[in-house]
Amino acid sequence: MDNISRGGVRSAVSLLGAALLVGLTASCSSSPTREYAVPGDVCGSKVTGSLLAPLLPAGKKISAQPTSAVGVKRCRLLVDGKVVFSSSVEKHGANTTANDVAASAYGVDPTDASADRGHVVYSRTGAVGLVECPESSSAHSTLWATVRTSHDVKASAMRRFIEGYATAVAKSDACRTLSTQ
Repeated sequence: MDNISRGGVRSAVSLLGAALLVGLTASCSSSPTREYAVPGDVCGSKVTGSLLAPLLPAGKKISAQPTSAVGVKRCRLLVDGKVVFSSSVEKHGANTTANDVAASAYGVDPTDASADRGHVVYSRTGAVGLVECPESSSAHSTLWATVRTSHDVKASAMRRFIEGYATAVAKSDACRTLSTQ
């Protein structure tokens, strides 16, 4: 009788383990996916989709909302109607540093990691980077790109993006239009 009850317990434990494994497998396979195509630009600044993709969440539909004001060009990316990514290109004084910009930017702090000779500050939720315009029309100003996400991403992905984005902005018309405002 002892063997039967032990065998019954073993069978019950085996069945429970199998049911748990099936449940975990089913929940893993139903994780959210990205159904939209990752854009190749951020409101007019060409960026490689492979730089932007790690910063975007799963979802069905993506859209962009560009805005601009004197000295600032902004872009918000929405996934399924929620803002998940924001960027801006802003005009600052000639002596402005990445830490100065990070002090007033969302998602990044002056004490976060820095790179590119101090021209980049980045975290898991945001970054700032100097836009090195090829021919600046004003020696009295600099342009800075900022980005932030509504969710944590790998800090290394954020760094790669801000470096690529700042380069893309330098090749766009933003250098000319913002530096003359």
